Amino acid sequence: MSLDRLPILSFSSAPSDAFARALGDSFAEHGFAIVAEHDISALTVKRAMDSACAFFALSPETKARYRIPSGGGQRGFTPFGVEAAKDASTVDLKEFWHVGREISGDHRFAAVMAANVWPEEVATFRADMLALYEALDALAERLLRHIAAYLGLPELYFDLSTRDGDSILRLLHYPPIDAGAAGVRAAAHEDIDVLTILLGAEEAGLQL
Repeated sequence: MSLDRLPILSFSSAPSDAFARALGDSFAEHGFAIVAEHDISALTVKRAMDSACAFFALSPETKARYRIPSGGGQRGFTPFGVEAAKDASTVDLKEFWHVGREISGDHRFAAVMAANVWPEEVATFRADMLALYEALDALAERLLRHIAAYLGLPELYFDLSTRDGDSILRLLHYPPIDAGAAGVRAAAHEDIDVLTILLGAEEAGLQL
């Protein structure tokens, strides 16, 4: 899908009802929306990116220490060549790290929500990732309220269902590969989430 067919929606300058209408129309027409002028600071994003790059630059042996074999990849590190898209015949050519919500030991979801793990080798990693996680979580809440308005629902309709939900921040890394490597970086797939938020890419490649 060509980028010029997707409108770029201004979060901060458009009236609330106009933004909700434009957001809903974009989802209805394309299943996707591009949102600009949000309130996640460039510094928050840069710090998280820098910490992620520092982690992925570590040796495979060091990174493997943070894999949780019994965790289904829900937290910590998943090595290169492990995940495959549904019905794909080859694995994806990527590695990634998952960060989840930080909750207390007496939280109502403590028994079912996995705890985060943090790499000792990157001192800034935890603080930077939680800052980005919280910023994206707040943005998602606001977007869902606009979606509710578009659907003619009460503004807080989705709040109860999503509050303290097990949202995941996925840090993707695509290491260099040989030209003849089998498979693709990330095979065609559908997201199962209520809402997926992607940061603007540094490289071309995303296909809708």
